[in-house]
Amino acid sequence: MSIKLIALDLDGTLLNSDKVVSKRTLDALQHAIDAGVYMTIATGRMFLSAAYFGEVVHANAPLICCNGGVVQELGAKEPLFARKLKPETVRKILTICHEHPGWYANWYIGTEIYVEKFLPEYFYAYRTDKNFRVREVGDDYLQYTENVLQCVGRNLTGEIPELVKAVVAACGDEVHPQQNTEATVDLTPPGVNKALGLSVLAEHLGLTRDEIMACGDSDNDLAMLEFAGTAVVPANGIPAAKELATDLVPSNDEDGIAQAVERLVLTSA
Repeated sequence: MSIKLIALDLDGTLLNSDKVVSKRTLDALQHAIDAGVYMTIATGRMFLSAAYFGEVVHANAPLICCNGGVVQELGAKEPLFARKLKPETVRKILTICHEHPGWYANWYIGTEIYVEKFLPEYFYAYRTDKNFRVREVGDDYLQYTENVLQCVGRNLTGEIPELVKAVVAACGDEVHPQQNTEATVDLTPPGVNKALGLSVLAEHLGLTRDEIMACGDSDNDLAMLEFAGTAVVPANGIPAAKELATDLVPSNDEDGIAQAVERLVLTSA
């Protein structure tokens, strides 16, 4: 069965180490769109950041954001699907990060990133994202805990495991930690993963799992890779992702995704 939807993780997959999409990759994706293939972003990032890169690649399907907790069309004011953290869970997370020196949190409400205080060194991955902006709320941060889609815990001195342990001890199964990059961890509602968002999108588009190609490299991509009929993992992917791959390709700095699209999609289009 031919591939009709390509779902692209951003960091470590679609984006190279400079956090940009290469020309070869852009060209391959555009040829796929021209051939009638749907294109989406599937990322741990929030909608506004996903939308920036969605516009870069001319995504023609709703975007999967917040690790699958949000599915939203480019230009839409409201999502097709959204799952939110309980306000009391958010308050626990923010309090924990506030009380530990060196621990930092940001959180997503709608299309905005909220922070207690903006510290640019914690947002290295956003350096090429022209949509990036934050809302600094200061000491009143606990007043902004309704309708939160995802929190992100951050630390620059190797303490993410301790941060996760403290959050889990306080919140239990009210929160699902994923995408541990050693400097950040995404804290999502229980049951949220990219496979959930991808299943919502597939139903919306009337597609089967066999018609989907998912591309990812990290722990938050595992469920999506297992869900899709075709699972593409770049050489820089973690071992657990490679175990789920139907196709291993060169790294994100070697146009691995472009090569996958050229070989698996364009040759059969």
